[in-house]
Amino acid sequence: MKILFKNFTRLLALCLFITFYSCETTELELRDDPNALPLTAADASLLLNGIQLNFAEMTQNFGTTGAEVTRLKYMSGRNYNNAYSPSYFDTDWRLAYRNVVKNIKVMNPIAQSKGLTKHLGMGQVMEALTMMTMVDFFGDVPYSEAFSETNLSPKLDKGADVYKEALMLLDKAIVNFGATATALPSVDFYYGNNWAKWIKLANTAKLKIYIQTKLVDPTAITKFNAIIAAGSYIGVGEDFIFQWGTSNSNPDSRHPEYIRNYSGTGVDIGYQANWLLDEMRNKKSVTDPRMRYYFYRQLSVVPSVNNINLDCTIVPKPAHLTAFGATYCIINNDSGYWGRDHGNDENIPNDRLLRTAAGLYPAGGKFDGNEFAGITSPTLGTSGAGITPIILVSTVDFWRSEAALSAGGTGDSKALMISGATKSINFVKSFISKDPSANLSFVPDASVTATYLSDIAAKYDNAAAGEKLNVVMTEFFISLYGQGIDAFNAYRRTGFPRTLQPNLEANPGGFMRSFYYPASEAGANANVLQKPNVLQRVFWDTNPATGFLISN
Repeated sequence: MKILFKNFTRLLALCLFITFYSCETTELELRDDPNALPLTAADASLLLNGIQLNFAEMTQNFGTTGAEVTRLKYMSGRNYNNAYSPSYFDTDWRLAYRNVVKNIKVMNPIAQSKGLTKHLGMGQVMEALTMMTMVDFFGDVPYSEAFSETNLSPKLDKGADVYKEALMLLDKAIVNFGATATALPSVDFYYGNNWAKWIKLANTAKLKIYIQTKLVDPTAITKFNAIIAAGSYIGVGEDFIFQWGTSNSNPDSRHPEYIRNYSGTGVDIGYQANWLLDEMRNKKSVTDPRMRYYFYRQLSVVPSVNNINLDCTIVPKPAHLTAFGATYCIINNDSGYWGRDHGNDENIPNDRLLRTAAGLYPAGGKFDGNEFAGITSPTLGTSGAGITPIILVSTVDFWRSEAALSAGGTGDSKALMISGATKSINFVKSFISKDPSANLSFVPDASVTATYLSDIAAKYDNAAAGEKLNVVMTEFFISLYGQGIDAFNAYRRTGFPRTLQPNLEANPGGFMRSFYYPASEAGANANVLQKPNVLQRVFWDTNPATGFLISN
């Protein structure tokens, strides 16, 4: 499940509450009908403000879904074909097409006529990333005809063609960021009008394209390596993130996961995924140093028998989970980590003050200092001032580690994996300063991090040649908590991690290789025929149709 904002005013609050920024909001209602106002009267900066906010919301929503299917968050569906209905994506589709890309199309002629090159560049990067996400989740999608005022049934463009257009948009953006502008955007929520960082981001988005298309483009890794050699990609301190606010009034500017978890009466919506809890708690000689940042426990133990709140404690472990060696029901009775298994479709009991909540990172919740107290306040931790990670610096190192193990790859895969994990841990741990009530005595010290890194280095060394990528992808997944888009992509691209907890259903059907088209689009567009199932692969996924992923 996810938070879907019912109207734009909730996001507009970010203009008022995000530190260091302010902007007018009235004309951002252009989002509802971007063509209602004559272009001559429109303000490119106001349009860009709305585009940035909607882009963040869209990325958060798709990231949540990607996290659910890849065990970074809990997924309730026991049959993959039915886990996400076509209508589930209606809001996200509208966000992408109408509120992000169409408004970019409205902004562009205004910006071009006025020499606003930076506005153009920012829009081009967000358009490229948005359309890549649409391809990644749905496959072939409308694009070349999607923004016509007269064509109500735009054709589907091949996913490969949309990716090519995205690459051209990124090249154009780099040119625009380097050009002189007559005026700068009034608000840049991401890099504060630092155009050198935007250029690096555009190149980093190209890295994403190349690693993503390595199975269908024999030159992709070579092009990936060329960008790395040139050195123009995001580095430490240049993570591409969106910062949420702290207002809990209407409109609400807080991180969506905070809203779900910190209502003041416990956790309103959702569970943490047992696979991730188990991986971080039990698979190394030390607990993952990020665990107290990712999760906040409301109790110190999880009762193991005859607990009415956990039906799985009286239901035998399914045979296929036993054979797989997967965790089940409770990861540790004495840990307090109360999550759910992948595909658990039990009714929701009265456990809002028991289940593990989202923590300080990235949701802006509370650092876990062994308080073991129920969430009875809507202002714990940072009061919701979390982030949506879009492309992290650590992600680049994990991509590089994967590329080094690919045909034509260069670099030291193990060293790059260690570098990615180190950057992830350091970034997450930096959030401790944001929680004024944090019990600093429970902050893992440097020796824990050193031991953790030593453990994953040993795992890599001990893995067979064909399994080293499994070690890399496991660490990559852990770093992606809060950003499931890249996890969903990486799983279909590589087939790793192989340790992901299987669905509770022994025969859940094949894992989704793409999602159903939204019902709103399939029902209104004569050129969009609904898919027969979720096994339709996107263009860059040439892996076997069955047997490649553990969920098959």
